[in-house]
Amino acid sequence: MSTSPDKYAKKRARSSAISTVIGIALVLFMLGILSVLILNAQKLSNYVKENFVVQVFVDEDAKEAEIAKLQKEIDAEAFTRNTIFVSKKQAAEELSDELGEDFIAFLDYNPLQASIDLKLHADYAHPDSIENIAGQLESQTAVDEVVYPPNLIKNINQNVNKIGLVLLGFSILLLLIAIALINNTIRLTIYSKRFIIRSMQLVGATSAFIQKPFIVNGILQGLYASFIAISLILALLYGVRKEIPEIFGAGDLLMFVKLFGLVALLGIIISGISTLFAVRRYLRIDTRKIY
Repeated sequence: MSTSPDKYAKKRARSSAISTVIGIALVLFMLGILSVLILNAQKLSNYVKENFVVQVFVDEDAKEAEIAKLQKEIDAEAFTRNTIFVSKKQAAEELSDELGEDFIAFLDYNPLQASIDLKLHADYAHPDSIENIAGQLESQTAVDEVVYPPNLIKNINQNVNKIGLVLLGFSILLLLIAIALINNTIRLTIYSKRFIIRSMQLVGATSAFIQKPFIVNGILQGLYASFIAISLILALLYGVRKEIPEIFGAGDLLMFVKLFGLVALLGIIISGISTLFAVRRYLRIDTRKIY
């Protein structure tokens, strides 16, 4: 009669072990992504700042020679990363593509102005610096207006910090879930082998001898989970690099090797220590409760 409950317990143990590996993998994945964000926070911040666009709208009456001179003067400034001239026609084509219709045919004229799209060096991409730069450019005779979203960089930095806190919160939550799953797996595993363990205790087997296979199994679960987590992190980083090639360079290889080593180490530590505590607890269980 005891065979059926034991089979059920073993089946539950296998199912719970898979859930445990997935739970640990999710924890390690979140911790890994959080580490990537922390390690690349400055690079991400610089990337955002250096792709921040200040639009310098050219006066309608400005001649081509004046516009070319203005762009060369802007290019020569220390704050300039690069500039792109956008003609009235090009601006209209881009807007028509965004709207999905030819608004010029409806209006019967092109209301847009030619502009110089200015991208700044990261050191100058701050609200106060941009305001000073805008004032300097607006004093030029060929410039009609300088337009930029004043709070964009501030909001982006705040959102990056919020995302980091959210990831940290999820990581802690998933860590608690993983520990609970590990304890549940160990309980089921020990329950299915409770009579063997009791027999080993009766013939004098030490606690260390009994604990060893469970701890080894827990460490293996941590390794499996770390491999899954590293694979997920690599897939995500590959997708990010396809969208933003500049964000990761060849010099980051060593950093990622260390990061993946840390992920594997965390997997072993989380699973191994949780398994150790769970086994110790159930080795001390009252003999009457094993039946």
